[in-house]
Order: sequence, then structure tokens, then C-alpha cells
Amino acid sequence: MCAWTVIQEEASIVLVGSFNPKIFHPEWFIRKGIVEPWSYEDDKELIQVQDYAGFCFPDEKRVSVLLDRFSITTPYASEQLSIKDIVQSTFSILSETPLYQLGMNYSATIKLDTNDEWLKFGATLAPKQLWIDAAGYLNDDQMDEAGLWEMTAFLPRPDSLKGCIRPKISVKNIKERELVFLINSHVELEESTRVDSILESHWDDSLTLATKIINNIVKTQLG
Repeated sequence: MCAWTVIQEEASIVLVGSFNPKIFHPEWFIRKGIVEPWSYEDDKELIQVQDYAGFCFPDEKRVSVLLDRFSITTPYASEQLSIKDIVQSTFSILSETPLYQLGMNYSATIKLDTNDEWLKFGATLAPKQLWIDAAGYLNDDQMDEAGLWEMTAFLPRPDSLKGCIRPKISVKNIKERELVFLINSHVELEESTRVDSILESHWDDSLTLATKIINNIVKTQLG
């Protein structure tokens, strides 16, 4: 029996580089044939200023562009392929854009079924006795409250790309027994590297690896 439930998920692609936010308007994506026309005029999230652009494609695919950062996110598994296609098409057209880093990210918010499982989680991942001993002032009630709050790990990449895998766990809501897992597949882009090629060959694998890491961590803590 599963002792937890995934209540929210999000996939995102993030690029660090040098961008002109004024380019990234819904009409530009339509004119370039990247997406089908839609009534973006009704988008309350549409913002277009000198150093920032933000809007939402249909199906809650959100775009945010700063001078040094581009991101697109989706809360739906059915749109994960779509955001990859949008980024590939966009930066195939804007091929001269300086790009330095790529993040292929997946996050999941999980809810543990019982308070016993909540207290058990992290007991082996981040034993709290070391911190209780180091603090030296906690009474019995405070000792029960102590435990994992946030943790980030570093893993070498499973491929030949330069970068790393950074899994992060954090508490979202103690009362509701909710945890957030974020798996950042970080890539340092070399001058000759094409982002569209990396996404084509690694996007699906990055999502598969992220869900595998999350499932295995939770199982080791609650199993």
C-alpha cells in the first residue's frame, strides 16, 4: 500500500544567458509558427516591460523572461513534451542567443498519509539526534519537533554533459504533512552545444530520472 500521494507536480526548462525580453511576446510565437493562435489579449498574466516579459500559453504553460533568464513551466504531465518543443523551436530561431546554462527540472509535492510516517520520514536521511545533541537545550517536546526541514544533495550527471543533478527536499506544510521534492538536472553549456539537441536527447530521461529519485527516496524513508 502506498503511504504517500503526489498532490502537485511541475516540470520546467530554465535557460541562463543573455535575452531581450521585448522579443518574447505571444504575437512573436504565433508569427513564427511556434504555437497556434490564441486569445492572449485576455491573459491577465501578460506583462511586457523593458527588462521583463511574462505570459501564459494555453494549458497553463507559463513563460518568464528576464535579461539573464528564460523559463517555461507546466503543472501538467500532458504538456511536458509541449514545453520542450516550444523551447526547441524558439532557440532554433534565436540561435545566436548567448546561452550558458540549462536546467531541466521536475518537482513534486507529496502528502504523507499518517503522522507516524511524517515523523518517520528523514530519520535515516537526516538523523536529528546529532542536531539535538549539538543544540544542547531542547526539552522532550522540542525534541519531537526537531527534524528534517530542507536538504540539497549533489550527484554527478549520468551522461557526458557537463553539470550535475541537484535533488532538493523541503517541508511545505507541517500540518498537512506535505513535502516538496525538486530535481534539478543542471547543464553547463559549451559554445558548440545546441540546446535543442540536448533537449531532444535528454528531456525525457531527465524526467524519468527525477521521478525515480523521488520514489526511491520516499521508499527508503518509509519502507
